[in-house]
Amino acid sequence: MWPSLRSGDLAGVEPLAREPRPGEVVLARFDHALVLHRVKRCDAGVLALRGDNSPSDDPPLPPSRVLGLVRSVRRSGVVLNDDWDSGPSWLGRLRVVVKWRLAALLRRGGRS
Repeated sequence: MWPSLRSGDLAGVEPLAREPRPGEVVLARFDHALVLHRVKRCDAGVLALRGDNSPSDDPPLPPSRVLGLVRSVRRSGVVLNDDWDSGPSWLGRLRVVVKWRLAALLRRGGRS
């Protein structure tokens, strides 16, 4: 979830009282792990989540698998309430595209 969440951050999660909205960061339970990802879409009782550093959505997830909404972040001992979520910037999106394309080029080049 970089740049919104960084290594070592502690997320304060509160239980959901409603269905999450696009743009909000939630704690969700997948079969293999708990993740903090941003809600991209809510369609027909299924959520599409994506990490800010990911080029694609996670597998579809029912709202019942969402455990809570991230409301605050503790970073270096300081609690950040409303100003922790910078969201994915254009520079962050560009960085993800470059990273994935470079990885694809390196994989292709290693198959000679």
